[in-house]
Amino acid sequence: MFDNLFGVPIDETSFSAEYDIPYLDNGQDTFFFDWYCPMGAGPFPVIITLHGGAWVLGDKGSYNIPLFNQYFASQGFVVFDIQYGLFDVTSLPEEYVEHFGTFSSLASFGPSYNGSYNIDNQIENVGYFTKMLEMNSSKYRADMENIFVVGRSAGGNLASLVTIGHKNALFAGYFSSNMTVRAGIWFYPVTNITRDERGFFDPLVEGDLPIEEQYKKLFAASLISNSTIVPPIMIIHGGMDGLADYESQGVSFYRLANNLGHRCLLITIPLAGHGFDYNFYAYGAQMSTYYVERFMSLELNGG
Repeated sequence: MFDNLFGVPIDETSFSAEYDIPYLDNGQDTFFFDWYCPMGAGPFPVIITLHGGAWVLGDKGSYNIPLFNQYFASQGFVVFDIQYGLFDVTSLPEEYVEHFGTFSSLASFGPSYNGSYNIDNQIENVGYFTKMLEMNSSKYRADMENIFVVGRSAGGNLASLVTIGHKNALFAGYFSSNMTVRAGIWFYPVTNITRDERGFFDPLVEGDLPIEEQYKKLFAASLISNSTIVPPIMIIHGGMDGLADYESQGVSFYRLANNLGHRCLLITIPLAGHGFDYNFYAYGAQMSTYYVERFMSLELNGG
């Protein structure tokens, strides 16, 4: 009866979960992850999952679809749901805060960090997690040769940077040097933001490079043209998404990647908007879970 009503079941006896494990203390903030591990000795293929929230809100755990993590742990993947820091919109001039609209008013929905972390800082923190995982792979039963990076919305942006950038010289020193990213799985990702004349996104993308180069570094539509190692990519996007626009962020990147000769799939969920999978038992999440599971199985078994 449950399967008929809600779709795929989750065998909670087939995995364990441990929450709020610290992985980085930078002197201002401590960052944590949740660990979902299948029963057995391992090592198991890895899923690193990155929450959404426009880079300014959100968190691991209940904000990041824990049923997704539980399901894939029950299917033999060790899942790491991690924090990576948020950008503090209250530090911006008023006109910038207004530009972020609703996200500014919702910024309290997330951890209260002492520091402010822009996209470059956030991806550095994600990279630090991969280094920690390499050093503790036996403890966490992680197969560093089989890593899948999953992200949603802004987390999809970060997942795209791990997928495409982990072997790119622009990110030298960010990531574990001994990990193999099998594929990136990006739900309704932000793939292409270019600098406008007002520079509204400049505070989010600032870094060591000139600002125009930072935009090229931190968005997949530019980065992919400058990357020689590009693992397979699956984009899952709602056909009616107007937040991370389906056409400009999903379809256009899919076409670009394939035109460049890379393997990129686009799974379109009909009539679905942004965040369509937050109800794990709704049709969009069930459909996407079906495709994600089979995609990862193919990649683990030679594509």
